[in-house]
Amino acid sequence: MTTYAPYLSLLRKATVLWGLLYASDMHAQLVISEVCTKNNQVLQAPDGGYPDWVELFNASDSPIALGHYFLSDRSDELDKWRLPDEDLPPGAYKLLYSGGTVPGTDSFTFGLSQNGEGLLLSEHGVLMQSMVIPWIRADHSYGIGAMLGSGPYFYDIPTPGQPNTSPGFPGYAATPVGSRIPGLYPSSIEVVLSAADHAEVHFTTDGRDPDGSSPIASGSMTLDTSTVIKAVALKDGFLRSEFFIGTYLINEHTDLPVVSLSAHPDSLFSWEDGIYMLGPDADPEYPHYGANFWEERYVPADLQFFDDQHRLGLSQRVDLSIHGGRASRNMPQRPLRLTARKEYGPEVMVYPFFEERPAMDRFKRLILRNSGADFCLSEMRDGLFHQVSLHNDLDIDELAFRPALVFINGRYWGLMNIRERIDEDHLHYNYGADRDSLLFMEEENVPVQGDPLHFQELYTYIREHDMNDPVHFAHVKELLDLDNFKDYFALEIYAGNADWPSNNLKYWKPSITEGKWRYVMYDMDATMNPAGWIPMDFDMFHWILEHRAGYIHAEIYRSLMTNTEFRRTFLNRLADMMNTALRPEAFGGEAQRIREHIAPEIPRHFDRWECNLWYWHEQAEVIIPEFAAVRPDHVRNDVLTWYDLPNTVELGFATFPQGAGKLRLNSLRPETPFTGTYFNGNAIDLSVIAEPGFVFDHWEYSGEIAFSSDSPELQRSFASDGTITAYFKDDDASLHAYPNPFMEATTISVEGVPGAWATVTVHDAQGRSVHTQGQRVERGVNAVELQLFDLATGIYQVRVEMAGSTAYTAILKLDQ
Repeated sequence: MTTYAPYLSLLRKATVLWGLLYASDMHAQLVISEVCTKNNQVLQAPDGGYPDWVELFNASDSPIALGHYFLSDRSDELDKWRLPDEDLPPGAYKLLYSGGTVPGTDSFTFGLSQNGEGLLLSEHGVLMQSMVIPWIRADHSYGIGAMLGSGPYFYDIPTPGQPNTSPGFPGYAATPVGSRIPGLYPSSIEVVLSAADHAEVHFTTDGRDPDGSSPIASGSMTLDTSTVIKAVALKDGFLRSEFFIGTYLINEHTDLPVVSLSAHPDSLFSWEDGIYMLGPDADPEYPHYGANFWEERYVPADLQFFDDQHRLGLSQRVDLSIHGGRASRNMPQRPLRLTARKEYGPEVMVYPFFEERPAMDRFKRLILRNSGADFCLSEMRDGLFHQVSLHNDLDIDELAFRPALVFINGRYWGLMNIRERIDEDHLHYNYGADRDSLLFMEEENVPVQGDPLHFQELYTYIREHDMNDPVHFAHVKELLDLDNFKDYFALEIYAGNADWPSNNLKYWKPSITEGKWRYVMYDMDATMNPAGWIPMDFDMFHWILEHRAGYIHAEIYRSLMTNTEFRRTFLNRLADMMNTALRPEAFGGEAQRIREHIAPEIPRHFDRWECNLWYWHEQAEVIIPEFAAVRPDHVRNDVLTWYDLPNTVELGFATFPQGAGKLRLNSLRPETPFTGTYFNGNAIDLSVIAEPGFVFDHWEYSGEIAFSSDSPELQRSFASDGTITAYFKDDDASLHAYPNPFMEATTISVEGVPGAWATVTVHDAQGRSVHTQGQRVERGVNAVELQLFDLATGIYQVRVEMAGSTAYTAILKLDQ
């Protein structure tokens, strides 16, 4: 929404400065005669673009050498850009374009702000003209009148390179205001529309833009149903105001954010032209190609976004279009794409729509997704996987997700998910990719942007070379982000995605010469047994290697898995993920969080689209929780079958003393104690980092075949269940107790002498012995557990005597 206080201030300054300019002899100088700070379609530059422009006029009787002059937007840098080295004849005009990079051309090197700024013309360091440009509407201009010395004026019909003979206006009528702020209201309200300077206010409530033929606002209007008011102020001798947009949602109660869209109803719902409709040319057979909703058409719409607290966060005109594939577009609630356009104002939507990514606040496009094939089922499948990836920091390029209520022209449109649009702008704003250099492919190497030759060369190399050869594999590793590949394929395998890997793939590389290929996750609707057609035990390895054999990404997976080390680390990464992000409690907990978040809106949404509410309860409350509970074991069994491994093992991981060091397990850095399921025959990687004051001593394994190792790095396969403990000793050889303080028991770490007997005595504050025990110790760190539940609360001293030496430490007993 335009703020006019700064604009009025700029306009007053501009008028004063213009008067100062024309107080001198205009006919003896070069002048800035017209500017356009938002050129959408008025003037096309020689390169085919539509940059902002400045028009100069030679108001003298002699040619002027332009190369002596400079243009700038900074008073402390008058020589910012030198004009072309050419002569401008008397009475002639010269057009200059913004956005250039080469001095001495017709394109100056700085931009012009539509919201207003200063423009300075100087000669040899002497300021010749200073123009303060106010806010100008898109495709309007600001300049002097046809009679030199008159103006300045605003022009709705610019005349670049020509005299300003079209009607000029002193300004714009002030934008109307509403007596109530847009938002959600529990009951009917009264709204009064008004405008400054006795301008006449016209309004609409059906989505159409108001004009002079629209009803005149007089007095208050009662709103007892949800309404979007659009209003415009008209004043004789002035250009029309900007539009006031006010969404008033009556008797609405929700904890979700709200998206309000308003557009001309015919552009959405007329049979002939409405983008939402089947239309006269649709094929009668599914998926109804030729339908209006298959056309790539855009209609202007006004977006207003209200956050969880129902505060208006963004109000902006955007382009609205239908989005998605066959399943999505053929649902009664169709997905919508919102695109910011220069023609309407800001070229991006500047707002942090996703609370989990507060730094991400610039969006060229957003999607209002209808859950695709999950529409009127769980309404959360795709979003769930993206949230799991985001919250567990998986190495996957996932998309943000935010459920919201949508209203169109004030009418309830149901629950939809605000999502990022995967395109060059998304990759630019999220990952810093250069739009011009980007390589971006989908499906079977179909180019979205860039030459598909480069990925084809990588694919061919993988298929034609032995991936178990270190040299060949190293070449692939330079081009393909293998950590991303592992996480992405592991998650898809766990998900049981039957609409992949022959479909629903997007992948990108920053440029031909830089970066690595990475996969972007999207469309996870065909997962977790939707509608009962993909079972819980769906074998994804069979699906990839047999059913989808020959497809590019299935064959890349097949080839990479021939590399022994890659196969080992991939299966370990799959196991790591199923022990953490995908373990039943974690994945099921994420699903429960989303389910509880959207549950209050589900009955109304299903009623709006005439869906059977039973399906949501079955999918969201039964099938997905069951999937979370049983899926990891199904995947593990498939791994054993396909990669000829004997069994899984349940391994515990611990450190002693607790907190003495950090453990690294494959790709994880788990807090100990930690338990996970791994594959016998597929060696895991273990390493430790000691905390200050400790040094690593040795590993111990408590399984059927116990072992001990003093190497801080371990790569080993385990054949049976057991616990692997990393033992540390004090760097200063003092005793260490854990926990300390304690309530019932504590454990003392003792640096052992082989075959020695250690006597442990506990003394109270008076020096009395209150507990004694002994045990034989081995080389390295030994754990001596003290059961002291019968002691009173207080501080005690522990003395350890062994092989003629004595060591002490203090412990604190807490009340139970």
